[in-house]
Amino acid sequence: MVGSMIMFVLLIIFYILIADIITIFFRLTGMTEERARFQVISLLTNSGFTTQESEAVVTSKIRRRLARATMLFGYAFTVTILSTTVNVFMTMSDSELGAMLLLFPALLVVLGGFWMMRRSMYLKTIFDGWIERIGSRIMFGKDRNQVVLVEEYGTMVVAHIYLHTVPPILRGVTLAESGIMSDHSLMVMLVKSEEGDAQQANGGTILQPKDTIMVLGKRKTIRDVFESIEITRDEDPEPIYVHNK
Repeated sequence: MVGSMIMFVLLIIFYILIADIITIFFRLTGMTEERARFQVISLLTNSGFTTQESEAVVTSKIRRRLARATMLFGYAFTVTILSTTVNVFMTMSDSELGAMLLLFPALLVVLGGFWMMRRSMYLKTIFDGWIERIGSRIMFGKDRNQVVLVEEYGTMVVAHIYLHTVPPILRGVTLAESGIMSDHSLMVMLVKSEEGDAQQANGGTILQPKDTIMVLGKRKTIRDVFESIEITRDEDPEPIYVHNK
């Protein structure tokens, strides 16, 4: 019985981790954290997936594939959780029920500890970065620049970009010389080197492969400059294909 309860808690933790991973995968397709998490919760629970909100998913091929996989996982896992719960309580004797009540606080402590770990920004940054690299390679190939939207501000977005390769317009020149601000209205705000040294970007900054940067600008323009994948903007009914120049 104790083993069943421990397995039940481990299944819950696994379910939460999978939801976090799928959320990161959706973010890699150009969705913000908030929208991606809403879609994942909706897909896993089969609730709240409204027509207006789902348009950003169904009009993109790669998001449709992610959505199908998420729904299948959610259905299969829900059946597993329900069957495990029913079996535990149906086969439980009075003595086992008492043991479970004694074990329950310890299991709550384990879940609470896991929840606190998820809230840690340091651990979240490490976990998200690791999954982003894996997801980017699986979905877009190992040489694609990894673009993750952090926040939306009207028509502008802030994007976190890991540079596998420096775009041609930025290669070997300073930001001022590249014309990225004057020609594309993009502002590179922060740069972190492969060694982990972070600094505020300025006109004399030269980007290097494996740098991590924060960029402010329009979503489509950022993707035009930094990567080549299929995307669907929330305001567009059809997929858009963009390529590095």
